[in-house]
Amino acid sequence: MSPISIPQNSVEVIDADEEVFLLYTEGCPLEWQYNPIISQKDAYIDVMIDDQLIIKLAQNQSLLSVSGTTGTVLWNSSIMLSKFMFAHRGWLNLSTDKTNILELGSGCGLTGISLATTLVKLIALTDQATMLPHLWKNVKRNLDSDLISSKVLVAELTWGEEIDKDILSQHWDYIIASDCVYNEFIVGAFVETLAKLCNNDKFMKRIHEESVQDDERIKEIRPTVVIVAGQLRSDIVHLEFLKEMKRRNFIMWRLPNSMLGSDFEKGYVVYVAWTKNLL
Repeated sequence: MSPISIPQNSVEVIDADEEVFLLYTEGCPLEWQYNPIISQKDAYIDVMIDDQLIIKLAQNQSLLSVSGTTGTVLWNSSIMLSKFMFAHRGWLNLSTDKTNILELGSGCGLTGISLATTLVKLIALTDQATMLPHLWKNVKRNLDSDLISSKVLVAELTWGEEIDKDILSQHWDYIIASDCVYNEFIVGAFVETLAKLCNNDKFMKRIHEESVQDDERIKEIRPTVVIVAGQLRSDIVHLEFLKEMKRRNFIMWRLPNSMLGSDFEKGYVVYVAWTKNLL
């Protein structure tokens, strides 16, 4: 049984090699366009998520020279994921009363900040320790202190390493990430972290040890759904990502390009996934 309804024309990823063949051979790569929606050279940018929401972000291109740092500027996939979450909030059943979302590799914070405004109960923005000052700057630039204290968690989370207890104390309805599949040497750690968060034994143990009232909460809890958005670059890296996901027992579906928005119909993907272990 699927924890989320699968839209028509979605493609289930059964075989990693076949999926890469479909994307990189039959997907007409020569037609892919990667024109930046914003300039990464601008120190400050405004990003329109929908007609009533504009997020103001600071960028710092100079920090790109630091090894392993890519999130101090905005990438197209972050914009795609932000717009996607807003456009499909009904299908995702997002609610300020009950939806908890954790973002991996938050970078400039666009998606997490936009979700905090009106769509979720709790949003966790996570990244490497070196990224957190830049991330906090953008969070405070867009959200007031009351909103931050009530529904925003900014925390260090390095893929493949120990996860903060505050993160593991929650059940996350969604784990989201954009443009995190770009280097074959970090794919394993990224997927390992997804698996740990989706198989959160500490949370389930805590729930079972609490009062009888939480028995109803247990019945309501569905498997955590992963949403991974990205720009198609290296077929080798993408194949490694898919193989790691299958090795970790994830069920994966690629959503139809028609759901991604007119700017992202060619050369971009959005996957939804969940682990078999909790079904």
